[in-house]
Amino acid sequence: MHRSVTGNERSAGLFFSTVARQKGLHVEVLTDEPASFNFTASLYPLESKKPNIILLNHIDVVPATEEVEDLYTYPPFSGAIADGKVWGRGAIDNKGMGVMQLLALGEFIDLASGVDLPFNITMLSVSGEETGGYTGAKIISDKFLDYLNPVAVYGEGGSGIPGILVRHPDRKLFGVSVAFKRSLWLELTLRNVTSGHGAVPPDNYVVKDKIISINRLVESNRKIMFSETTRRMFYELGEMEGGLRGLALRNMWLFRPLVIPAMKREEIVYSLITNTLTVTSVNTPNGPPNQIPQEISAVLDCRLLPDTTTEDFLKDIRKTLDNEKVKIRVLHERERVYPTEIDQYYYYMKEALEKVYPGAGVLPILAPASNDNNYFRQHGIPAYGILPVFISVDLLETIHNVDERIPVDALEKGVATYIELIRIIIDSKFNDTAINHNFK
Repeated sequence: MHRSVTGNERSAGLFFSTVARQKGLHVEVLTDEPASFNFTASLYPLESKKPNIILLNHIDVVPATEEVEDLYTYPPFSGAIADGKVWGRGAIDNKGMGVMQLLALGEFIDLASGVDLPFNITMLSVSGEETGGYTGAKIISDKFLDYLNPVAVYGEGGSGIPGILVRHPDRKLFGVSVAFKRSLWLELTLRNVTSGHGAVPPDNYVVKDKIISINRLVESNRKIMFSETTRRMFYELGEMEGGLRGLALRNMWLFRPLVIPAMKREEIVYSLITNTLTVTSVNTPNGPPNQIPQEISAVLDCRLLPDTTTEDFLKDIRKTLDNEKVKIRVLHERERVYPTEIDQYYYYMKEALEKVYPGAGVLPILAPASNDNNYFRQHGIPAYGILPVFISVDLLETIHNVDERIPVDALEKGVATYIELIRIIIDSKFNDTAINHNFK
């Protein structure tokens, strides 16, 4: 059992890299520390300097409240296999994907040992994704990029999306993320010296004032903005949908009064065309129930569209708060990164998904959360986010939650998709009849 909560990845990383080495892959540990274990497993040694296609995953997971045992069907770090599913932290996010990539890559070891392909394929497993990637993907992109020589990256981000097509509700749809909303974490602090006894409340005190200000934020109308990525996403969705709804999605500028109200009713869609903020904590100094605090702080998890600058967003925050005494501090922010321009590597994955899931639709999407892909995008490397499985919304909602689990058959379909992806890449880039016969 490897409880690789962020900051304690080494044990799981050693185990995973050992399995990769036993399968015959060329394994190289790039950093080896308790809180920063990052390794590669490749068809060819990295020293070959071949153009490299990266299969990216992360080995860290978020903490679990194990002490509340009755919450879980199986312990969160058990890795139990029951009821046709694998249970535990990381089953979906993101060890399951790492297993898919490793098993798929292992299918091509014999081929690579006998043929000198003009490119490499490497699984890259990193630490620290759940807390910003600073101990993982950032180190790799800062110090090892030339050594890796990546030409494209396939990481997490999109997945199968159930229930999107109204006219074709049973058709599977996959979203491959080519851009992310970036994270901006803010702390809002208000200090005000007032009387201290709760029995005689003053007209204004920090808790009351902060509640009023925060309410303005969460209730304010979010400005709708369409980027090039979301325009393409909705256009392609409209082509798949067909009918009047499809026509409206393809021509939103014309049908905006009809389309926008419908989008506002679906938060997952609404969040793709607006900047969002979520109040994740409100804190006051410890004190008895009858003591009025003189200070209060709140933390906001904000997600910004690619076209939004931090400065513009903070101006809007200050204007909405309408309280100049509130101090705003940036706790963390991801850099602005341009979306990946769709190229051949997107179409390789699209073809692989369509082969493993016949009749499925595939479209590029903007993902509402950020992840390690952006560390590669900021260097101009195409990065595509997709967990190649189709599972229910209920199962997707177990990510970072109680009873995270993934069906075994979904894992098998994911492995099959990566195998198909690698086959397609080899076929496209090294079209040798004898080799094609060997791996088909």
